[in-house]
Order: sequence, then C-alpha cells, then structure tokens
Amino acid sequence: MRNYIIGRLILLPLTILAVSILVFVFMRILPGDAAEVRCGASGIADQTCIEGLRRELGLNICDKADNFGEDIACTAEQYWKWVSEIFQGDFGHQIVPPRAISEEIWWRLGNTIQLGMLSIAFSMVIGIPIGVLSAIRAGKLSDYAARFFAILALSVPNFWIGTLIVAMPAWAWQQRWVPDWTGWAEPGTHLQILVIAALVLGISSAGYLARIARSSMLEVMRSDYVRTARAKGLRETLIIVRHTFRPSMITVFTIAGLQFGLILGGSAIIESLFSIPGIGFWIVNNVGDRDFQVIQAIVLILSTWFLVIRLLVDVGYAYIDPRIRY
Repeated sequence: MRNYIIGRLILLPLTILAVSILVFVFMRILPGDAAEVRCGASGIADQTCIEGLRRELGLNICDKADNFGEDIACTAEQYWKWVSEIFQGDFGHQIVPPRAISEEIWWRLGNTIQLGMLSIAFSMVIGIPIGVLSAIRAGKLSDYAARFFAILALSVPNFWIGTLIVAMPAWAWQQRWVPDWTGWAEPGTHLQILVIAALVLGISSAGYLARIARSSMLEVMRSDYVRTARAKGLRETLIIVRHTFRPSMITVFTIAGLQFGLILGGSAIIESLFSIPGIGFWIVNNVGDRDFQVIQAIVLILSTWFLVIRLLVDVGYAYIDPRIRY
C-alpha cells in the first residue's frame, strides 16, 4: 500500500505537467486573438491597443519567428515563463477587468467547492438509500418506484430543472425570482441559493448512484458468503448491515469520487443560472473574450483537483474493504 501511494504521488506531478502542456498548446492553436477581441481591429487606435496588449500578455514573443524551429523555441519560452510564474503564485492577469487572476481564482474556487460538496452530499444522501432499498426490495413495488426515480433523475437535464425553478415564480406569481448572491454576509440568502443550486446539480448524480448502489448490493447479496450467513440463521438485517453494505460501497465510493470531480468541472450552467460567482461561471464569461490566461489557470486547477480526488478514492479502497491490497 505504501509503495502504491508513493508511486501515485510521483505520477501526480508528471500528470499535472502533461495537462499544463496540453492546455498551453491548445490555447495557442485556437483561432482568434485575445488582444483583438479586447481592443477590436477597426483602426489605428485599435492597432495601438492590440500591440500594447499583446506585449503585456507576452503574445508578441513569437512574432519574429522565421521558421518552425524558432516558433517551437519561443513557444517553449512562453510556457516556461507561465509555469515559473505559477510556482511563484502568479497566474497572470485577467484582461477584462484588468486584475490579477490569483486575486479572483481562490474565492471563486471556494464558492464552487461549496456547491460541489453540498451537491455530492445531496446525491449520496438521496441516491445511496434509494439504491439500497431497491436492492433489498428487489422485484417489489418499492423497487420499481426507486428504479423509476433513478431513470427520471438521469433523463431530466439539470439545467432544465434549474431554468424551471428560476422561471416558475414569474409564471405562478407574476414575480421573477432573481438569485442575488451575497455570500455569507447574508447567511439566509446564501444558503437558500446554495441549497437549491446544489440540489439541482446533485439530482442526476443521485440517480446514477442509486443505480450503482442497487446493482452492487444485488451482486454482493448473491455471493457465497452471504448465502452461508443466511444458512447459519443470521437475521437479514444483520446480514445487510455487517456483511453486505460495506463491500457493496466500493463501487459507489468510486463513482461518488468521480462525480465530485465532474460536478466541479460541470457546474458552469448551474452557476450561470443561479448567479453564483464560481469557477464555472467565470470561465464561461472569459471564453468569449479569448482570455487564455484565465482559462489556462482554471483548467489546470480543476485538473489538479480531479487528480487529487482520484488518488484519495484509490487510497480509500483499502479502508472500505481491508481485503484490497496494492
């Protein structure tokens, strides 16, 4: 186990390095110019603005490259400058409005993490009990009801539910509900928006976890040692609590960890609907402006977060089931 953790810890920075290279290269080959989007390109004044902004962002380093080799060399120089600044805590500067990315990214990431943690909590609290109940009552009415909920939760897009929640007050009471994110300055309003958004975001994950929990529970309940426990005369409740539930949670634990990473990365639409100033809402606003430094920083941080969550899930296997050894 120790060797496995050490190996994963060695592999983690190498994976992050590979992700940073891919993000940097892809942002350079995308069509469009951040300076042109910001300044426009309709006259001499705009050209002056473009040249100044390109110089400020370091986009003019490769302008004098005459061949492919020089272009690769100057791109590598840009990448090294970007990575070295990240190690100093500097992610660059946002174009609109002009401010340091490091001043924005951490508090926005905190809002996204709040939303993600509450969403995965809702999905686990709703999905796992429904899946376990469905497995225990397999073939009965409650099983069909639980499976219907799981399929419905997976089928209905969360952005459609969020749109209904925002628009329904205007239809029912002729008064549109406009989410006003105030942070913890007004705890009541903050929790209201956060809970509703997290419930909308977590409902599809709850359906997925319910299906996984049901299939995993049924697989364990049909195993030989569970049949042996029943043959010994143990009560069904004791068999489920002691011998069935914990082994069946290995798959659920894996999916929950992956869903947490996906929720963090896929919260852009929900954050936009409920006006939550998180990472997803921020990246949507900056994609149109070709603000590549913001996009690079966000993708790198979310990728790192996902890799760390994946590592914690793998390490957590041994604590859920002591039989697992690496």
